[in-house]
Amino acid sequence: VVRLSDEERKSGIISEENIGIAVSAMHRDGLVVLENAVDANHVDKLNGILSNEAAEMAKLPTTHFNDASPPLDPDLMYTDIWANQPATTVISAILGPKPHVNYVNGNTALGGYNGARQRVHADLTFNHATYPFAIVTNYYLIDVSPANGSTELWLGSHRDTSFRDHRNCNPEALSGSVSSEYDKGIEMEFGIRDELLQERRAYAPPIQPTVKKGSVVLRDLRLWHAGLANPSTDPRIML
Repeated sequence: VVRLSDEERKSGIISEENIGIAVSAMHRDGLVVLENAVDANHVDKLNGILSNEAAEMAKLPTTHFNDASPPLDPDLMYTDIWANQPATTVISAILGPKPHVNYVNGNTALGGYNGARQRVHADLTFNHATYPFAIVTNYYLIDVSPANGSTELWLGSHRDTSFRDHRNCNPEALSGSVSSEYDKGIEMEFGIRDELLQERRAYAPPIQPTVKKGSVVLRDLRLWHAGLANPSTDPRIML
């Protein structure tokens, strides 16, 4: 966790020391939390709106326990969320100057669920690079912990993983004998192979962190993780 000062948050300019700590954490762990990176008023405003939407979503039979949609009202597209400068500085130090956004979505773990979880996975469906090439930026709108469904994280798993580790990888594609490395025939087997999870758990078990609202969480796209159920009464919203 890198705790930003109020001045760093307001100016968007973070110290060289904090940049170094954050970049080191990303290379070592595949994840870093920039605490106090977003104006609390912006976070509270969005959480109020999206929590009301979540209550309506919960009434629908088609709603998945892990659904969301970020607001696209221009008045709610705050710069410190859509283009957070401290986060951009750290990302640029890893990926190079002028990083761009590929897609935006949201994630609401509705309250009142127990036991439901995703399979451990990385957000990849192709034979990817083995160096940092994409970073996920998450914004928690409330304090999160195991009590309300924080994400399970397998720190360091990004360093030695490849698409071969995925259940739905077609190994023949990686040798060039077929055209597609993604085996749609076993698409529902999405996730990391059980034997690899068991092996890693023995020396580097997963964590379920506590993160303060207003934090920006940077995650290497290759990092293994899993969404967990939210047993509390209130929704846990993340952008």
